[in-house]
Amino acid sequence: MPTIVISGAGSGIGHTFLKTLSSDPSNTIYALDITFSEEVRGDNITRHTVDTSSPESVADFSSALGSQPIDMFIHSAAVRGLVPSVTEKEDDPGAAETMDVMDVPTFTKTLQINTLGSFLLIRALIPNLKAAASSSTRTIPKVVIMGSRMGSVGANNTGSAYAYRASKAGLNAIAKSFSVDVPEVCFTVLHPGRVESRMVPNVREEGAVDAEDAVEEMMPIIKGLEKKDTGKFYFRDGGVIEW
Repeated sequence: MPTIVISGAGSGIGHTFLKTLSSDPSNTIYALDITFSEEVRGDNITRHTVDTSSPESVADFSSALGSQPIDMFIHSAAVRGLVPSVTEKEDDPGAAETMDVMDVPTFTKTLQINTLGSFLLIRALIPNLKAAASSSTRTIPKVVIMGSRMGSVGANNTGSAYAYRASKAGLNAIAKSFSVDVPEVCFTVLHPGRVESRMVPNVREEGAVDAEDAVEEMMPIIKGLEKKDTGKFYFRDGGVIEW
């Protein structure tokens, strides 16, 4: 009976992962988010209110989890890093992340949640992932991080998006270091593409796909992840993205 933790499970792509994986009654799911809709319920779902930017909140969840082995952690909790005062006036999210408008509070909050918060939450789950790895009846435990091509330094040909790019590039570095330091676990960054979600409120970005379509395309890749995939950065179709 696999045990799975999903962050950002209250909405967007995390919620879609939750619906998909909880449809298998053999899965035990721990759903994490700051707020939840009433849809996040099920006999095999346990909800936990977790603020990844708060060390105390992460520690409380870790304490509640105890020594429970975790087979997979899907990390999708994130913010886009848009300046609020600009999004109130502009429909174009790109206008809220340029060099000229970016401010310290937005940049700091984005790093706190996307980068440091991710590190704190993943680190807290390492003992549980190692516990799963120690069982000979289980496959290698997996940490699947919803990353972004915007975090790729090599693929940055358009500039802007300063807070989001920096936070996701930092998250890539963190995932790579975990893959070296914790070889018992497979750490993979997976870019879902532009997905319709709450990260850009009230706006559908050009080229964005529905979360259901993105998750459907990613699930075969996630199921097939092996030890050789640790420390890798993939697109949702399985193509490799440069760091």
